[in-house]
Amino acid sequence: MNRRPPRRERSSGPASRPLAALALGLAGVWLALPALHGAHARTGQEALAEGDRQYAAARLDDARSAYAEAVQAMPGNATALCRLSRAESEWGELHKGDEQRRIWADAVAHARDAVRFAPDSAESHVSLAVALGRQALREGPKAKLALSKEIKAETDLALARDPAIGRAWHVLAMWNEKIASLNAIERMLANSILGGVPKGASYANAAQAFEKAISLEPGFVNHRLEYGRLLKDMGRKADARRELEKAVSLPATSSALDARYQSEARALLEKLSR
Repeated sequence: MNRRPPRRERSSGPASRPLAALALGLAGVWLALPALHGAHARTGQEALAEGDRQYAAARLDDARSAYAEAVQAMPGNATALCRLSRAESEWGELHKGDEQRRIWADAVAHARDAVRFAPDSAESHVSLAVALGRQALREGPKAKLALSKEIKAETDLALARDPAIGRAWHVLAMWNEKIASLNAIERMLANSILGGVPKGASYANAAQAFEKAISLEPGFVNHRLEYGRLLKDMGRKADARRELEKAVSLPATSSALDARYQSEARALLEKLSR
């Protein structure tokens, strides 16, 4: 009677370990295949929508990243460029020094791209005017005056294409206010840089432009804040209080910086109460 030879135990020594590791690795890849198959790169429109969600949640850095992704996926898309510029322009408000300067330079560059790709778009021109206005905050008197000329030109182009953009009227109001408040030295510089102080700029025109912006976008917190600040400087305390109180009471949904603007409005109201 033949006896079956004894079964040899499978080796578990070092030689078998690479095979076991390979098997486990292949199993892991196999299990991951459905997830990899289901994954896909976000489209430009999906990235744009994600940027809007992040912006509405006041997460400016995340919004900026999503809008940048949209621009990369849709080169030459003026809407994506304008929204990226706005997010960068406002994100720069939360920084200081060289980092702020860099962020605002990016905002200007993207707005310029929007104008280049969509020169007939009012939104492109107002985006550039806003970005230049913030960039001017980091410059000296000469550079500010030089930028003021382009800011005014871009604002005029935006309003010529669509006079119902409240942000364009806001920029026009700020331009009037800044030019009207030039001191004697700055006026001398304006003579050499601009060929004279721009005519027609006044606090009264600034107030009218703010009122126009508010009539078009009554829920925009920053319109109320800056108008209240102007009225305070003009000595119209009761009117300033009205606008600042309105700024504080509005829903913080008009800008990713609304909470910051409302905090500034409260601080101004406290000063008016003293």
